[in-house]
Parts: sequence; structure tokens; C-alpha cells
Amino acid sequence: MTPMTPNQRKALFRMIRPAAFEAGEDPEVYRKRILKEELGVEHLSQVSSTAGYDKLMARISRDAGDDLAAIKYSLATTARIRHLIMEAALEIAPDNALNYVAGVMIQSHTVRGYDQPTLAARLATDSGWLDLTNPQLRRLLAMLKTHLRRHAD
Repeated sequence: MTPMTPNQRKALFRMIRPAAFEAGEDPEVYRKRILKEELGVEHLSQVSSTAGYDKLMARISRDAGDDLAAIKYSLATTARIRHLIMEAALEIAPDNALNYVAGVMIQSHTVRGYDQPTLAARLATDSGWLDLTNPQLRRLLAMLKTHLRRHAD
């Protein structure tokens, strides 16, 4: 786990005050409560700089009434995973990364009802990614990373 960056910590503390105010709690009490509720942890050092931070910030943003920020943070993890998937796919198939990803998705039954060219075209316009959950994206990334590890030897 990579801990939060100093900039992430600053952003978190900047949002905690208005969220705590909206919740009618002391900021410190609020922070401890949401750490436990959202992530099941007790200290900020236990929050990862990726999914943990995004989940926490989405919650704080919702509590503060900042719906746009809540949406941004809710989607941030998905965007990061997609980026990592495409980086891995470009290493494996530099000339056909989207087709390769579409093929892996179809073979692994991550998606159903598409042929490879159609799914690759949907992935290119971002609509193909919308049907996937974060756990599905993580499994796909794990498959690609396994392929890279096996062929690195």
C-alpha cells in the first residue's frame, strides 16, 4: 500500500471541515468516524493513495454537499485502473492494444454478447468500460500483469 501524498492529505483536511460542519460534528470526531465507516481503519497512515483515498474523498465530498467532487472521486479509481490496463496492453500489443484488451475480456467472460472488433470500438469511445465494475477491472489488470510477468522471463 502506498500512503497518501502530502497533497492528498491537504485536500482531505480542506474538505473535512465543511463536511463535519454539515454533519454537526467536531472535525476530529467526524474524521475518525468516517475512516472507520468507509475503510475500516483508525488512522490516516492506513489509507492508500489510490482506492482508499478516492473512497474517503467521495464520502467527504458527499457529506459536504459537493456532488461534483463526489462524482470525480467516485470515478477516479476506475480511471486509474483503466489507465493501468491500457499501459499493460500497450506493452503486450503496442499496435493493437484495444483489440487485445477486448479479446481478453471476451475470452475471460468479463463481458458477453460482443465480438472483438465491436467491443474494441466501444472501448475506444469509453462506452465499453462503463459496463465493468472495479473488481472486474482489477481482475483484467491482474490478467495482463500476469501475462507480462510470464513473458518477462
